[in-house]
Amino acid sequence: MKNDENILTRLAHRDGMTVPEGYFADFARSMEAALPDRPELAAASPVAPRSWWQRLRPYTYMAAMFAGVWCMLKLFAMLTSSSPLPLETNPVIAEAFSNDVFVNEYVIPELNEWDLYDDLMEDGIDPAALLDSVSMSTPSSLSITD
Repeated sequence: MKNDENILTRLAHRDGMTVPEGYFADFARSMEAALPDRPELAAASPVAPRSWWQRLRPYTYMAAMFAGVWCMLKLFAMLTSSSPLPLETNPVIAEAFSNDVFVNEYVIPELNEWDLYDDLMEDGIDPAALLDSVSMSTPSSLSITD
């Protein structure tokens, strides 16, 4: 048996997807003859000149799209950022943390005593040296004494 490279030549069946000989050669002419005449298409209508906005509109849309993509990427970068906001560059946060009432009502109740000890130890501060200025009986009653 002769080994053919093309597998289709070995198959002797026809799938029924054939067209008559010369069908596409005469297709355009026969289609044009079958369609009715449309006199409104024969007369070329004058093309109105485009205004400056019609010429500028695609570029404006493209610029808006790029601005939107940039804003989305900026937002995603801010949301996925693992670095905390520095107090030096954000005056609103710095002002809030300088207010003792804000710190006593919103920050201290959320703190855990062991987290405070861990943060102090990481910063190299001995928590025992601070016992004079901070009373730490329970986490909900933490307060700064003068």
